[in-house]
Amino acid sequence: MENVYYNIYREHMMGQPILGDIDNIYSITRDMVVDFHATNYFGENMVIVGTGKIEHQMLVDLCEQYFSNIQRKNPKPIHGLEKAVYNPGMLFIRDDEMINSSIGVFYDAPSWSHKDFYSFLLL
Repeated sequence: MENVYYNIYREHMMGQPILGDIDNIYSITRDMVVDFHATNYFGENMVIVGTGKIEHQMLVDLCEQYFSNIQRKNPKPIHGLEKAVYNPGMLFIRDDEMINSSIGVFYDAPSWSHKDFYSFLLL
């Protein structure tokens, strides 16, 4: 899947490995992690969901207890908000260690009102 995303979203963060570039891992500092956390973890960027048999007030109390010290708004500009551009293409990779063959086929799907919608579902 990472190869497919790299191929179709090369210039965007969507095309990067989920665990990051191994060459960059060794250069990450504590300050970089703290800066990432401060930039991306703030009240308006979080959603808290309670599931199961839980009382609303209990969830509110827990949220206030554990999240009340988080800033509401982001103090820094967020990077990487540009829209990913889909680049159709083909990528062939040979892996002699792979027992089974795999294929990833990705298309810009037509919307439900397009004349080719039902034909596309057959694909």
